[in-house]
Amino acid sequence: MDDQFADGDKVRLLNIRTFALLWVLMLVNSQAFATETMTLAQCLETGLKNNPAFKASRFNAKAAGEDIKTARADFLPSLSSGYSINNISSIASRGPADSDYLDQDIGSFNIRLSQILFAGSRIVNTYQKAKFSEEMAQAQADLKALELVYHIETGFYGLMKARQDVMIATEAVNRLTESVKSAEAFFEKELVPEVDLLQTRVDLADAKVQLGIAKNNVHRERIALLSLMDLQAEADVEFAEESQNEVLPPLSFDEAYKAAVKNRPDIRVLNFQLEIAKKEAAIALGKYLPVVRADISYQDQDRDYDAPGSSTFGNSYDRDQRNRYWSAGIYATWDIFDGGRSWYEKRKHNTDEQKILALVEDAENTISTGIKKALYSLSEARERMAGSAKAVSAAKAYYAGEEHRLKAGISTIPALLDAQVRLVRAMGNQTRAVLDYQTAASELKLMTGGKP
Repeated sequence: MDDQFADGDKVRLLNIRTFALLWVLMLVNSQAFATETMTLAQCLETGLKNNPAFKASRFNAKAAGEDIKTARADFLPSLSSGYSINNISSIASRGPADSDYLDQDIGSFNIRLSQILFAGSRIVNTYQKAKFSEEMAQAQADLKALELVYHIETGFYGLMKARQDVMIATEAVNRLTESVKSAEAFFEKELVPEVDLLQTRVDLADAKVQLGIAKNNVHRERIALLSLMDLQAEADVEFAEESQNEVLPPLSFDEAYKAAVKNRPDIRVLNFQLEIAKKEAAIALGKYLPVVRADISYQDQDRDYDAPGSSTFGNSYDRDQRNRYWSAGIYATWDIFDGGRSWYEKRKHNTDEQKILALVEDAENTISTGIKKALYSLSEARERMAGSAKAVSAAKAYYAGEEHRLKAGISTIPALLDAQVRLVRAMGNQTRAVLDYQTAASELKLMTGGKP
């Protein structure tokens, strides 16, 4: 009997453990496939981490840093060596014998240390140009980050506004559906003409079309936002709307423009391009100056003749010879005339400087216009936020009154639904005003070069 109870306890214990294991597996599985919720801050973090275009800009800045090391190497001496084996076999000869052309094997080894002493400042200018190029690449990466943040923020706000449109359109469909039912009931009792029923049905069909368009806009905004974060369109991600009613402190145009000129990465990019053009012009002009180089070399040459030499008296001697020696010297080369190539190259870079200055002016005009638009949008959205808050308060009071009248039996369900639609529309307008304000704030941050 005790053994039977023991076996039963074992079975119950096994069942409990099995149930616990299944429960844990179900919990883990549900968590693994749970919908991920992302806030705007998480979207920005994911986008800056995953976006391929932004990663490419960072790699470009890293590669430009390697160019600095390459240019810096030109300041250091170069060391080279060589070895050769040469066989000379005489076919025919006439006149006095020349030992250089007798049958022989020549082995030669050399090692040379060379240092450029002067190159018309070309090495210095090339190094400085590489440093400007690296800083320009970093500024381009900053610009890419700034633009990516702007697109993610505006895409997020666009998705939230599209959702509001769906909510409003859904409420309109619900209200018109009830209106159609009421119209059909009145038409059956011959209380309304058929044209009123048909008009209500047309309004319902139109509302359903608008609802379909609104839902499609949600999908489009969602796919675009996921693409910016390098996520699949089918990703199980839900975007959480954040309640941000923060109003920025007043900012004048002069303050915003001064910040833009100081912080905008594209202005820095153009300034670096201008410095690079100046360095390229100096490099081209430096080609008219001589290049001075110091060389130190070691030579080891071994000549092995096939036949010994013969003196005037008929005595033979060994011709084989081996020479080892050091040599040092300073050499200067000067390209005196190149058909004007370097001069025209210098003029080309001077013209590039004028072009870049014009681009800087154009960029400043574009930024000025963008700042003015953003400030106007902020002001308009701020006014709508105040007005929509009053509208929401009035719509809530109207809805509460209709609800009270319906309970008292002096109102109808369509009237309550109409009040509900007004309330939803007012709340949607308030949310859209806030989202429009946040979008304008993102535009202002983009124009002023705000850090992501």
